[in-house]
Amino acid sequence: MKHDCQETELLISGYLDGELTQSDRQRVDLILEDCIQCTETHQEMKKFRKGVGDIPFDILTKKEKTAMNKYVTTNTWANVGQLMFIVPLILLYGTGAFLMVASVIKDPETPLWLKIGLPSIIGGLGLMVFTVVLQRIKAHKTDKYKDVHI
Repeated sequence: MKHDCQETELLISGYLDGELTQSDRQRVDLILEDCIQCTETHQEMKKFRKGVGDIPFDILTKKEKTAMNKYVTTNTWANVGQLMFIVPLILLYGTGAFLMVASVIKDPETPLWLKIGLPSIIGGLGLMVFTVVLQRIKAHKTDKYKDVHI
């Protein structure tokens, strides 16, 4: 069967991963029967993937763990610092928004559209932020990558 070995190499990779359509799998089977070079490539890739699959990643030496921890930026104190920044910021902006809306509503010279529009915008923004935070909390429970440690 006429073929280009470089193109077949890409097909062989997909063949080993089980990603090919039935017609492409049949084509690769025919090529592997006819071409010695492609058969050797197939065997090498198969052996390489098996070798890589057998490497244990969870066994690290103390030195390797220490080296990895140097580059970890999220730790307890960073989380505490973020919390100490975000909570007062929310309180400050929340208080400011409340006082601004209260003064606009109490002012008799403020037009009605502003008395209705400004609280609606600020309330909508607050509701949107609250909804996003709740969605992130719910998504965190089912996040498939939360147990991945680098």
